[in-house]
Amino acid sequence: MPEMQVRFVQTYEPTGPFGAKAVAKIPLDGVGPAVANAVCDATGVQIPILPLTPERVRRALHK
Repeated sequence: MPEMQVRFVQTYEPTGPFGAKAVAKIPLDGVGPAVANAVCDATGVQIPILPLTPERVRRALHK
């Protein structure tokens, strides 16, 4: 992975506490779709509903 630089830009968010924006959940946004794409690549079956449970994967494979 290439080296990354983080830059903080001061802004004001009226809906957040003290004008702050949330940044804690941003790294989680891509995990679900990435796992779904990996399962699709491995099985050839696309499952559009998250979370991908073993039961959902098994049902999709037996259709």
